[in-house]
Amino acid sequence: MNEQGDDFDAVGNIPNPSGAENGESDHMIDATSGDNDQDGGRMRRAHRHTAYQTQELENVYLENPLPTEDQRYELGQRLNMEPKQVKFWFQNKRNQMKINSDRLENIILREDHDRLLLTQHQLRSAMLHCSCNICGRATNCGDIDYEVQKLIVENTILEREINQLYSKIPSRPNQMLVSPSQPPHCSSSNPGINATPELGLGGGTRTTEKERSMFLDLAIKALKELLELGEMDCPFGKIDSRSSKAVSLINEKYKNASNNVTKPPGHVVEASREIGLVPMTCLTLVKTFMDTEKWVDVFASIVPVASTRKVIPTGSGGTKSGSLQQIQAEFQVISPLVPKRQVTFLRYCKELRHGLWVVVDVTPDQNPTLLSYGGSNRLPSGLFIADMANGYSQVTWIEQAEYNESHIHPLYQPLIGSGIGLGATRWLATLQRHCESLSTLSSTNLAEISPGLSAKGAAEVVKLAQRMTLNYYTGITSSSGDKWEKIQVENVAPNMSFMIRKNVNEPGEHSGILLSAATSVWFPVNQKTLFAFLSNPSFRHEWDTLTNNTRMEETIRIQKAKRHGNIISLLKIVGNDTLVLQEIWNDASGAMVVYAPVETNPMEWVKRGGNSDSVQLLPSGFSIMPDGVPDRKGKSKNGGGGGSLVTFGLQILFSSNPTAVIPQGYVKNVEVLMVHTIGKIKSALRRQT
Repeated sequence: MNEQGDDFDAVGNIPNPSGAENGESDHMIDATSGDNDQDGGRMRRAHRHTAYQTQELENVYLENPLPTEDQRYELGQRLNMEPKQVKFWFQNKRNQMKINSDRLENIILREDHDRLLLTQHQLRSAMLHCSCNICGRATNCGDIDYEVQKLIVENTILEREINQLYSKIPSRPNQMLVSPSQPPHCSSSNPGINATPELGLGGGTRTTEKERSMFLDLAIKALKELLELGEMDCPFGKIDSRSSKAVSLINEKYKNASNNVTKPPGHVVEASREIGLVPMTCLTLVKTFMDTEKWVDVFASIVPVASTRKVIPTGSGGTKSGSLQQIQAEFQVISPLVPKRQVTFLRYCKELRHGLWVVVDVTPDQNPTLLSYGGSNRLPSGLFIADMANGYSQVTWIEQAEYNESHIHPLYQPLIGSGIGLGATRWLATLQRHCESLSTLSSTNLAEISPGLSAKGAAEVVKLAQRMTLNYYTGITSSSGDKWEKIQVENVAPNMSFMIRKNVNEPGEHSGILLSAATSVWFPVNQKTLFAFLSNPSFRHEWDTLTNNTRMEETIRIQKAKRHGNIISLLKIVGNDTLVLQEIWNDASGAMVVYAPVETNPMEWVKRGGNSDSVQLLPSGFSIMPDGVPDRKGKSKNGGGGGSLVTFGLQILFSSNPTAVIPQGYVKNVEVLMVHTIGKIKSALRRQT
């Protein structure tokens, strides 16, 4: 048996499953193992499937977890297996996926339960140790009646959530939508508590009864509109060939409603819809979306920062049907040419019927005249989540927004306007890749990936790669919570951006001054072709200065998500033994190749299971997206043909002295290096084509 590890949580902490728990198909009992032996009445030994049979079964399962009898028979004929063997293999696989999903949900419940208990304890301590704001002495309950009332209200909400999480009682089916004219019933009979304004827990400000009713009314109206947009016969996804904008006929009402409103130049409305399967249960997905921290972890490539400003009391708490929050966030495209969308919106979740949930977002007080640089309104958007009863959920994602495109570089306007850049396709593909990574890693025996790599070591390598990729994002887009500072450089090439960051004794970071450089360019090849070239170690010497014109070889390979080509590798430069950590993926959300040189001794420590938090990284890489220009039929190209938009970013340690000053000449040398690298890639692609 392999050593045991922890289970995944919903945002991607890595497990260390044993071979028995990960459900490897060659150890499963097939259909013949349930029959008695004719002469002895004993159970037969488990049949061991070949590697080819296992791989083919896995591929079919990804497309269809519930094959019909005819499909099982045809698959058995092709793989030289009995129909019963195929049937039992699929049953075992579905059970395995359900068990993994239940483990994830249980871990989330335990974490939320512990967090709520801690908050409850802090509130009780505050009640017992209150002091007078004037004299500083301890007060009696009668002296702090108003403060006690507020704490009791909050404590009641927390206790309700704790009881729900602890007992895991399923939600009541088929509840009617709450009318804003009928405020939720309060179980307390104390008129003083009922008269006290309830608090927005996230932002620390009070939400009056009038505001609460207004927010709930807006959320329900947005939900009703989302229900219209979710209908399959709703006209959606049409691309205007003249402007490359994704439009929906339902958006005509926004134009008609604001005809008398002065709109700034460049004001646009976009809409997109996408449907797909996600390997995660319905309730786990709802919990992830209603927890801002977990939501950011899942969509790190789109949402660099977000916070819950208010939790608006509606009589429901946590992920219970009817929960309402106000969230402030930033949305990004990995390019210095696209400003981050700064959005404030309400998020409302509702159980429409058993096994069908909806999460809807909408910006309150929408005003197109206030769409300043990076400003955006979130028109009714969200997703329907239908439980498929096999560990999967069917997700219908709808995305609507209005913004000012005049702030976006012309190179990226077709991509953003087509609904690809920040549309439903990118959101859903990102969610699918994340959930499939959890599913793949939970069913992988991490201890058998590479000689000398322990299961804990493999988990730490994945963790280190995640940190590397996040650092790559922030070095290009720099959200409001980062320490990067943009600098002005004279006479630089078009579309080039430079930032610096000063670090002093920060774990996992180089101390001193870091320089980040980024540029975005157009390539006359599609996303698939460019990704295949950049991710192939055999072509690395044609463009990467790290290789010194020598080849690279892969020493460790960890497959995170098979369908998305999401792979973490440890590469070695032949000749000088330099190690390079790399993560790649390619899907409908775009493609990514991120890498960073790492020192040998720290990586050996990580491979043996040591903590990766202290490993220093300076990531570089490429973000690839289709150019969004529609073809002659008016359809937007999404990676299949046409050109690509590529963002090349790199980070360099300029000096270990945090007070040093970077001369303009040094920055110009970095610019020359980047232009030279892009030129070499273009030349190599021309030779291949």
